[in-house]
Amino acid sequence: MLGSFLIHLIKLEGYLLMTFYGQPKFAAQQPTDVPVGYELFIREYRGNQWVLPTNFGDISADEIERLLTKALRTMPESITILSFNLEQLQFIDPVYIDMVARVQATTSIRLFTELTERTDPRVTDSQLLAAAKRFHDYGLLVCMDDVGTGDNTPSLVFKLNDYIDEYKFAFQNFRPFAHISDIAPELNFWYDLSQENDKMLAIEGLESAHDLAVVQHDYPCDIVQGYYTGKPALLPNNADGAICES
Repeated sequence: MLGSFLIHLIKLEGYLLMTFYGQPKFAAQQPTDVPVGYELFIREYRGNQWVLPTNFGDISADEIERLLTKALRTMPESITILSFNLEQLQFIDPVYIDMVARVQATTSIRLFTELTERTDPRVTDSQLLAAAKRFHDYGLLVCMDDVGTGDNTPSLVFKLNDYIDEYKFAFQNFRPFAHISDIAPELNFWYDLSQENDKMLAIEGLESAHDLAVVQHDYPCDIVQGYYTGKPALLPNNADGAICES
């Protein structure tokens, strides 16, 4: 009852309640151990449930900073990596870059800003390059999300390559496939590129023990994640989540 009352009061005051869900990241060769990190996904509370925001690009730097700061307070000592997503228009905005720098200065956990694969016609490759360089100059880590799909093409990655730290290859963007060998040309390309350029490689979208075994044997990358190793869920000790589930 108290939780329902608080939600009603928040809605009356016009406050949009948001939180982070976290999907665990594991070291690829030790996926059954405790996670080494989380990818953070913003959710907003609508219709008595946590749902995707209507427009990710409308989420302010202040709100992301608030959520990151709160998430960092919940992290156990085993966590060394946190990643979160920015849309292209957010990524090129110095306000967001400065925000990430402020948060990173408060923690030894490595924060990875993931540039989403969603195209924004208002953003040019030159702007993305300048922003990636600014992240790099600040000592901040950048991940190219879902490489090979959406706007994160090889062409764009090559342009930004000097200033990015990680490629993320998403199995789910290539499904359905019968076997990982069906997408071997694409996966081989990004695996080889990560090796040649000394970039971290994360492979996400693992859905079975077979997926994991193939990745471990044929594509020994840095990070794995997926529904097989852990679905996104409310972070532990999340105050907003506790209220909304009451």
